[in-house]
Amino acid sequence: MSDLDTLFERLRSQRWEARKAAAQAMATAGAPAVKYLSQALSDENPDLRLIAAKALGWMKSPAVVSPLVNALADEDAGVRKAAAEALAKTGGAGGVAPLIFALMDEDWSVREAAAEALGNLGDASAVAPLIGLLKDKYLDVREAGAEALARIGQPAVASLITALDDKYPDVRFCAAEALGKTKDSQAVTPLIALVGDHDPGVRRVAVEALGKIGDLQAVPAVTGALADESSSVRCAAAVTLGRIGDSSAIGPLAQLSKDKNSGVRLAAVKAISSIRLRSRS
Repeated sequence: MSDLDTLFERLRSQRWEARKAAAQAMATAGAPAVKYLSQALSDENPDLRLIAAKALGWMKSPAVVSPLVNALADEDAGVRKAAAEALAKTGGAGGVAPLIFALMDEDWSVREAAAEALGNLGDASAVAPLIGLLKDKYLDVREAGAEALARIGQPAVASLITALDDKYPDVRFCAAEALGKTKDSQAVTPLIALVGDHDPGVRRVAVEALGKIGDLQAVPAVTGALADESSSVRCAAAVTLGRIGDSSAIGPLAQLSKDKNSGVRLAAVKAISSIRLRSRS
């Protein structure tokens, strides 16, 4: 019996740590182990199929894309999730279309894993399906979609800007959050408009996104947000003005340091200190 045969048998251990150790050893073995792990993906035991998918991902090779794509159709959600996570590590373009299809999986954790994988792969063809994912009923899935779009970056910016006008606050929220992470200057003007959104959560994340981009154009709108009825928006506005560092905000921030909310007062004081420190440097 070869070493790989022995490791393959150890994949069936009742102990998770033993299975994991065997899988890691097979992943280290590289190409000769692929046929064993691919075979394991057809085993009746879902635990074996799951650890095999993980091991194929640990190889980080485009050569394992095909068996992992097949595993995306497994009857067990845990195996499908493991396959999506593994495809994120392969770098193979052949996984993109199947992962896009997996964004419609009935299990939320698989949709989340597929979104994360697409973000890692960075293929622009995933932008439109990921925008659709921002309407998912699960917060973790929406956040994974937003993060993936941010990682794809510039190819996603135009679609994210369009999503700022969506009728659903959750979509506007996620789009604004993603745009902040891209730090793309094209988003400044539409984000400024979003500071006036009727939803306080959306207003807050728009202000935060402007802080991450750091464009001086945002200063008047963010200064106006210091008077927002929501304390979380006022606090975010103070933090953003501190990040941008424009001295014209010191006066309004000084007024905010008398806010009834202690968190807002502290944010205002910190922002003033940050602006003054920057002006001396």
